[in-house]
Amino acid sequence: MARITYDDPDGVQTVEVGAEKISDSGKVHGVRVQLDDGSYLHLPYARLYAVEMSEEEGKVDYSEP
Repeated sequence: MARITYDDPDGVQTVEVGAEKISDSGKVHGVRVQLDDGSYLHLPYARLYAVEMSEEEGKVDYSEP
């Protein structure tokens, strides 16, 4: 699991999702997070406080497209 802490209009928010549900965002210069309900949260780097996950979860496999 990964914990993402970010700033939104209602204040600081934190969500927990599987680390595999976090990717680069094509809409903003930041990250895209798939939420449990299937929707996506696009977070610009300027509003992102932290992405916390284990070292193993944070590794990226560049061997596949």
